Amino acid sequence: MNKLPGSAIVIGASIGGLSAARVLADHFERVTVIERDVLEDGPRQGAPQSNHIHVLLRRGVDLLEQYFPGLVEEMKVEGIEPFDFTKDLRWLQFGDWMPREPSGIVLYPQTRFSLERYLRRRVRAFANVEILESTAVRALLATPDGRRILGVQTHDRHDAGGAVTNRLANVVVDASGRGSQLSKWLADLGFGPLEESRLPINLCYVSRLFERPATPRDWRGLWVTPLPPEAPRGGAMQEVEGNRWIVSLFGYEGHHPPRDESGFVEFARTLREPDIHEAIKDAKPVSDVQVYRVPDVRWRHYERIEEFPAGLLVLGDSWCYFDPVFGQGMSVAMLEANLLNESLHQLDSLDAVTQAWTATYLRTGAQWLRGLWFFVTAEAMRHAHVPGERTRLVKLAQWYVEELYALNHEHPEVYREFLKLMHVQAGPEFLLRPDIALRLAKRAWKKKSAKGFGHEALQPERPASAPDRSAPQLPHEGTAWPASRVTLGLRYAGRVLANLVVPGKVGPRDRLCHFDTEAMWTPDKTMGWFVRDALQSQRLLKEAGEVRRFLEFWLPFQGLSIAKKALIELSFNADEPGLGFMLYSDNQTVTQAFRQYTHQLGISNEGVERSIAICETFRPSDLGMVRAEFKPGSTTRYSIAASWHFDPLRDHSGFESAMRRLPERFRAGVFAERVKAYANALSTEYFPLFLGLSFQEDGTLESKMYLVRFDERQAPFHPGSELWRFIQDMGVSASELERIKQLNDLLWERSADRMTQVAIETSEAQSQPRRVNLIYSGTETSAVLEAISRFGYPPSAAQAVRGFEQMMQTDRAKFVAVRVGPEGLSPRLKLYKHALFDFADLSVVEDGGLKPRHSQTTGGGTDAAREVPDLCLY
Repeated sequence: MNKLPGSAIVIGASIGGLSAARVLADHFERVTVIERDVLEDGPRQGAPQSNHIHVLLRRGVDLLEQYFPGLVEEMKVEGIEPFDFTKDLRWLQFGDWMPREPSGIVLYPQTRFSLERYLRRRVRAFANVEILESTAVRALLATPDGRRILGVQTHDRHDAGGAVTNRLANVVVDASGRGSQLSKWLADLGFGPLEESRLPINLCYVSRLFERPATPRDWRGLWVTPLPPEAPRGGAMQEVEGNRWIVSLFGYEGHHPPRDESGFVEFARTLREPDIHEAIKDAKPVSDVQVYRVPDVRWRHYERIEEFPAGLLVLGDSWCYFDPVFGQGMSVAMLEANLLNESLHQLDSLDAVTQAWTATYLRTGAQWLRGLWFFVTAEAMRHAHVPGERTRLVKLAQWYVEELYALNHEHPEVYREFLKLMHVQAGPEFLLRPDIALRLAKRAWKKKSAKGFGHEALQPERPASAPDRSAPQLPHEGTAWPASRVTLGLRYAGRVLANLVVPGKVGPRDRLCHFDTEAMWTPDKTMGWFVRDALQSQRLLKEAGEVRRFLEFWLPFQGLSIAKKALIELSFNADEPGLGFMLYSDNQTVTQAFRQYTHQLGISNEGVERSIAICETFRPSDLGMVRAEFKPGSTTRYSIAASWHFDPLRDHSGFESAMRRLPERFRAGVFAERVKAYANALSTEYFPLFLGLSFQEDGTLESKMYLVRFDERQAPFHPGSELWRFIQDMGVSASELERIKQLNDLLWERSADRMTQVAIETSEAQSQPRRVNLIYSGTETSAVLEAISRFGYPPSAAQAVRGFEQMMQTDRAKFVAVRVGPEGLSPRLKLYKHALFDFADLSVVEDGGLKPRHSQTTGGGTDAAREVPDLCLY
């Protein structure tokens, strides 16, 4: 490797700092590690946590072998014995001891300062690396505008009058730990207050070394985790070098272990299992009791600083530190050093050390930290003293983790795969595996069934007080969720959690829609009135009865129906009257209910049967959608769709396999081949999302193939792109293609997450695509109004958009869709809204007419529907 003709500085000789120095040694001619402590064989003064138990996860061991070849063998020769994480560890997690079968996940337990000693010895062996001891960094050196770091200012700590030195470098890495002064140094350079995420946990550790007795045991390590809120105390012990045990006891808020000798042993006796107490009560201590307090966990958001200086990087506890009970600190620091290595490989010259390069490193690291932070803080919130809102997402994550551990006891093969995730040898795709979701769903189903959950949702029960209508009424509160709906909920939860854990893996390319990460827990109190106003503005008062019958039938099948809530999506035409309603559930429920609903409406033709048959080829727990589009004086258009919403989409072939499962009479023919051809034409740059199917009165089938793409770097519609070629092949002229590009750039730039969704409409009656809809997520209303004025939309559309914005009481639509046909841009413009709909809001929409907006009052005379919703979309 050709080294860059420059230098790098690492602040701190921590595990992360030494790993960073090893990485930088491959890329720079000179690397200097600056450490404020004197480096001896024992714990560093600046790292009091060194006295306590540490675990390097298997991924950390893999990185040791990658960057320090032969080090693991060297450790073994010098007496560090391999340790199988499950066979040699007796681990109490939640309510039971974890299985003890051999896992093949081999660790090398030792004290923290032992591992640092090995790393220092290896790093010092590099001719281009220098480690300066007893030297403190006082400030950063930067250009006058602060946009580029030039080095650091240090002073020698050997004596009170130590020399002050300016040390120049092209890259500076702060790995100085949780006591880092980086935020102060940046403030001295004129950067504003640093944003921090902080969660007080009030944890206290006490640790002691013991001589390891000769008595044989069937374990080499013990780990008794807390079980909050009832049991907030825990402990761990493991073999370390020198034929010793290191024992760490810990407790949260009000349960701090004492530091005296008798109190130490007594605290071990109070743990929820006696194993650690039995092991140490007669063991010989060989060190004093050491105390370490962790008042909080903290994430310093350097990635959010605008114009962050070029060449300044951060890793380890300097950036984000977690609850040490989870044992992630050293491994996270080494993973960030590995990320640093990947970033350095992008440099071909010192000129490439720019603000953009630095920001990319910080942004990528933050995406990875986001998921860890969420899980660690969610687990911390099991303790009653820890502040913070216990949102449904937090409770869901806690439930998921607890159920997953319980599943590990029942399925050894699941446990082996889970351990790979725990040791960062595998990504979070494990959380999305259908077999895992199915097993969790079965556990949930058994628990719900034991509580007498009720009968099947597809048999609606009419409330006694409801008026006699032709459509079924809302089901009873005890209605059961089918297993496919439970599994769908778990898959959805897994998708949300995966977006949090590793958005770089499941997004942004194939994150599926912006509301995946939106907290939408509160029903929009004005939703019913929005429906009423939309019907009125779209001249659909005569269709109000049909709208209500549609909602009455379909709301109970939505996933939140047990709470009398439904996630509902509305589409609103800005250029012509019309209103669409979309509701979501599991695919099995949607297809079965669709057959029942069309039968009740008296619709029976080949198109209905074919659309149901195609959706049935998707898995029962795939996402399903039903859609009704109402237009004044016209026949309502019904359709259903199935989605690969929760599948990993890279190299996705789900559409092909779904089509192969179709009965021969539906699979063969021009229509199926045409739909496949359209999807394949965009398959490299876009990913299949939904397959929507609707039918004409004569039974002719139409489809919409939805594909999606996220790309924050470049608007995906440009000359040479797949989408450009696809629309060009429709016969769109060059001048019109340029207009479409300008419109795309405008809406894409002003969207919430740089998403472009493509809906290709095709019909059996036409050999070419009828049209393509380009859909943008969370686009500002001002951008839509600008598009109307610039690109030939009718002036009435602007008024309609303003009315829509006023009814929604937000300045962003959920989605904005523009239509492109063979002639180019059409005047059609559609806006979408998502919100939670309360079943009680059905009272706003009545057969034959609408109630006045302010006719319903509470007992105190207050309007039942408020003008401002509890939750806006953005």
